[in-house]
Amino acid sequence: MDHLVLSVHDGFDRLQRRLVAMQVGDAICASDAAEESGLSEEVCRAVLAGLERAGLMAQKGGGTFIRRRLLESES
Repeated sequence: MDHLVLSVHDGFDRLQRRLVAMQVGDAICASDAAEESGLSEEVCRAVLAGLERAGLMAQKGGGTFIRRRLLESES
């Protein structure tokens, strides 16, 4: 069981590195994120959707997510 936990942690670490390296305008889809990270496509889709809700990503057609610029709070 410890191996599975380490594998999941490694997968999230790989996904985090990929997401942090993205520049504004870069695109990623859940299937590519899953292939790169070793996590399931469903987990990657959930992470990307969460980042969309947080304003860091915008979803485009076909399940592609585009890196957005973080804006300071508007007054």
